[in-house]
Amino acid sequence: MKGRRRFLTRVIPTTFWASITMRSLSRNAEAKTVENKSYKVFTTTEAETLAAWCATIVTGAEEAGVARFVDQNLASDQAASLLLLRYLDASDMAGFYRKGISGIEKECLHRFGLPFVQVTDDQRVEMIQAAIASDMQVWTDPDPNFFYFISRSDAVDVVYGTQEGFADLNIPYLAHIPPPRPW
Repeated sequence: MKGRRRFLTRVIPTTFWASITMRSLSRNAEAKTVENKSYKVFTTTEAETLAAWCATIVTGAEEAGVARFVDQNLASDQAASLLLLRYLDASDMAGFYRKGISGIEKECLHRFGLPFVQVTDDQRVEMIQAAIASDMQVWTDPDPNFFYFISRSDAVDVVYGTQEGFADLNIPYLAHIPPPRPW
């Protein structure tokens, strides 16, 4: 009797903690799988670069989900896209964004020796200012100034083009038909 009781008092807590650990590991693995599959067009690195670029232009763009907004619109039918680029006769919208993100990275590596997501805020601002002034050293395609214009529009749409964004600006949101989702 004593042996069985001692056995159970040792096995039950061990089994309990092992099951919690296994469940936690399983959830972490699921979260990483979802994270890796969360973008339909962009790689995680491309999405992080675009989000950091847009957050430098418009505060709050990264938290508002600008990379996901662009990615979802690129993955959907172009005729239904909410991106400004749709109206500017762009036949390969995904290619435009990929080339722009690649240009950001190449220019940043050339100037600072680091990817855009790793440079300081001042260096990010310097990159934005160079794009506005069309003063890039290695990035030429797409035109950095035009990419800035498009990405700024995306960032503004995500941060201020929602009901919450209007509320932050103290502007009444008077949609005839409220949208089913923020964007």
